[in-house]
Amino acid sequence: MSSADTVAGEGVGTPGTTVLVVDDHRVFTDALRTSLGRQRDVAAVVVAHSVREALAHARRTALDAAIVDLDLPDGSGLEVVAGLRELTPGTRTIVLTAHARFDLAERALAAGAAAFLAKEGTLDRVLAALRAPAPAAPVVDAAVPPGRVELTPRECDVLRLLGQGREPARIAAELKLSLHTVRGHVKTLMAKLGAHSQLEAVVAAHRRGLISVGTRY
Repeated sequence: MSSADTVAGEGVGTPGTTVLVVDDHRVFTDALRTSLGRQRDVAAVVVAHSVREALAHARRTALDAAIVDLDLPDGSGLEVVAGLRELTPGTRTIVLTAHARFDLAERALAAGAAAFLAKEGTLDRVLAALRAPAPAAPVVDAAVPPGRVELTPRECDVLRLLGQGREPARIAAELKLSLHTVRGHVKTLMAKLGAHSQLEAVVAAHRRGLISVGTRY
């Protein structure tokens, strides 16, 4: 069965929810699709393994809810969250991620997510987030880090790329900024993190949970 197929659950033929699952790990999506399909209030489950595929489904399928991973082969799950808010504003979107960091939770909620959950949680927690009334407060599996550092969105971008081993010149090219501007951001980041070098800044940010070294986040 391809990822474009729709899988019927027990709720077919009765009012129910159509859920989009977006994750590039096929074993995980198969397991989650099977579990969701057994729920009486889930009418159908649709699976996508990339940003492109997820947004294509959103353009042609009436979606009630979505469960979205952040790490996708062609981009970020945050692009899916924002795209769903634009294409299908009524879709309740849940971010389900291995990177349960507070800064990512903030970005996900700002993009339109209704909940931000850690993958090591339970299926019941995912189902509860899907079924929660729309006005409910967002469910977030990420604690506010002690001694939290306030960063601007652009500082977050620069810090993330530093954590991926990028040099300021390459960061400037990727973000379409001047090298002078990027160096200014790096200097500010070092000051905020109490670091004396770019490497110290990356290590300090990793320890504070601001970035995950070795990933795009």
